[in-house]
Amino acid sequence: MTSLRSKTGRALAWDLFGNYGGQISSFIISIFLARILTPAQFGLVGMSMFFINVLKTFIDMGFAAALVQNKTNSSLTYSSVFYLNIIIGFLLTILIYVLAPFIGDFYENEQVTSLVRLLSLSFFIGSFNIVQSTILRKSLNFKLLTVRSLISQLIAGVISIILAFNGYGVYALIIQQIISTIISTILLWKISEWSPKLEFSFPEVRRLFGFSGYAFAAQSVNQIIKYADTLIIGKLFSPATLGFFSRANSINNLITKNSISSISKVFFPALSLVQDDEERFSAIYLKVVNLVAGLSIMLTGIFYLCGEELIIGLFGEKWHPSVFIFQILIIRGFTYPISSMIVNAFLAKGKSKENFRYGNIRKVFQVIPFLFAYFFGFEIFLYTTVICSIINWLLNNYFVTISLGIPFWQQSGAVLIHLIFTVIIVAI
Repeated sequence: MTSLRSKTGRALAWDLFGNYGGQISSFIISIFLARILTPAQFGLVGMSMFFINVLKTFIDMGFAAALVQNKTNSSLTYSSVFYLNIIIGFLLTILIYVLAPFIGDFYENEQVTSLVRLLSLSFFIGSFNIVQSTILRKSLNFKLLTVRSLISQLIAGVISIILAFNGYGVYALIIQQIISTIISTILLWKISEWSPKLEFSFPEVRRLFGFSGYAFAAQSVNQIIKYADTLIIGKLFSPATLGFFSRANSINNLITKNSISSISKVFFPALSLVQDDEERFSAIYLKVVNLVAGLSIMLTGIFYLCGEELIIGLFGEKWHPSVFIFQILIIRGFTYPISSMIVNAFLAKGKSKENFRYGNIRKVFQVIPFLFAYFFGFEIFLYTTVICSIINWLLNNYFVTISLGIPFWQQSGAVLIHLIFTVIIVAI
């Protein structure tokens, strides 16, 4: 237990360092870019990135989660998944390149076509680093992952600022994405001790697919729902509106998602190691949920109060419409980190099938805001997302109770205490 605790602690410390270092550098880079570029240009990138982000899960096919959860991976297992990832990445690049004109027609914007074609390269490039990064995650070696991520992010960010300053406009943001993927892949090959062998086995792939198939299906649906707001807002409203929304949502994600992503990434492999010990599993789960709830709810309250100063002070007056959007979105901020912990708990137990089924129920509530956007407009859409997020959080607690045997009141009680305290403080 001491060894696991020690390894988990080091992994968490390194990933926290990487996350906060990455957040700070990314935030500084975004300030420069937001002051040089227009909200409409950011909106165009958001429209182009929807299909890229959704289809990224097809490269992985859920095998990364399966490799982490599975206890008997061999060199043949890793090599087989590696070559499968490359084949899928290549096919996705070709597919998106061919479909780019249709995507441009969907948005009624020709520039989107060229942006999507450039971004399609990220599929093939990114397919070369999935297995290596998974092996490092499985061994809780987050030090190397952190160093690689920070270096690639900083170099790509600096290049994008230079390009934006020299008039490359929206293409500065696109090139940033591609360069970051290239550098990240090169560095991972340099630091990883594993390299693929010339071997492939369909039985090995099939053996993992029992787990990865459901994990992939859940991830795919999650990605569609996660980025559906970009698709709907980009289609129903103007690129500028999407730009304001993307700016507010990115800050919201920076605060509520990235602040606990280190815990989430370490939480999954750590729980996988004790998946057969019910008592330890439940104890670790409840401690982490309590920690995440306290942190995320505190951040929600703080940034709700200082949203206007944050956005106007950093990005300039032209981003003022993002303030109201941010203050609404931040209210739902505490629900995502807790739900992320719950999904990891299901996967660590090998219950990808159950997670997929429960996920389909959750998706019903995540789709509802888009219907409100279509019929009632943008503002009602924002309010509805908050209500549906809270409903999903309660549903997740119930699903854990019936599948993992952890009492509903133990999960929700600590969260409600943090929530009530923060609401009182904010009201005062």
